[in-house]
Amino acid sequence: MNNYCDEILKVLIYYEMFQYPLTKNELFERSKLSREEIESGVEELLTAKKIFRFGAFYSLQNNPSIEEHRIKRNQLAQKSIPKARFIAKIVANFPYIRGLFLSGSISKDCMDENSDIDFFIVAAPNRLWIARLACIVFKKIFLLNSTKFFCFNYIIDSEHLKFEDHSLFIATEISTLIPVYGEEYYTAILDKNGWITDFSPNFPKRKMIEKAKSQPFIQRMAESFFNNSFGDWLDNWLLNKTVEINKKRHDPKLFNNPKYYLNFQKHVAKSHTTDNYPTILKVYRERIQEYTQKCTAGQNA
Repeated sequence: MNNYCDEILKVLIYYEMFQYPLTKNELFERSKLSREEIESGVEELLTAKKIFRFGAFYSLQNNPSIEEHRIKRNQLAQKSIPKARFIAKIVANFPYIRGLFLSGSISKDCMDENSDIDFFIVAAPNRLWIARLACIVFKKIFLLNSTKFFCFNYIIDSEHLKFEDHSLFIATEISTLIPVYGEEYYTAILDKNGWITDFSPNFPKRKMIEKAKSQPFIQRMAESFFNNSFGDWLDNWLLNKTVEINKKRHDPKLFNNPKYYLNFQKHVAKSHTTDNYPTILKVYRERIQEYTQKCTAGQNA
């Protein structure tokens, strides 16, 4: 096997954890290879029966049903886009909301029946917690506290768009963001996190869903009530109250490792309470190791 094959297999191993086979174009976008190298590597892997093709999709599994499963998930994601746009149009009017981006499963065109519509939100500096409060009130009152159509587990302010955690997981999350509002912030995220090209230099910049517009009148009016010392006090109080409540509600380990779990600071509100992120990286490393060992054993046989 050549290096092209190794790179292709690593990409497929990662997406196999999500039961998501890839097309040749997606292999190109998610790898460091040229299209010619993808063509060469795929053909060699198919001949060696290391990967399998079903329709336009390539997988490590010899399972024809994976094609139907992927198509169904794509259809569910596309059906959810209009709902996400509708919610985003409302939320874009909230005070201090500066950027709205689809993230999670919908941004990867890969939704199941029980998937939420995830949003990554950029807020104005020193008013992130007021912006977050507006989102919470909207979710609790108008969405009956459901996250089905509006799940916002990550809010960051516009002065802290650079991510220090340089992992494949974070690179994938940033690359696949779908910008709805705030094109300048989307551009800034990509510019400040140029390291993501170490993982997928071919991944294209996503197109904006909504056209750029001036600041909404409702938002300007709402912000006029908080652009003062009271707004300073309220934002700080909301931060401290959130930390206090969550320390009573959650395991302390969630605060001890903000890289993966809870991270409540003046500039960020990250509310991850599951082991999804560290588990994915752990399983990925294990599967890469298993693959390497199998290849070494095969070469020595």
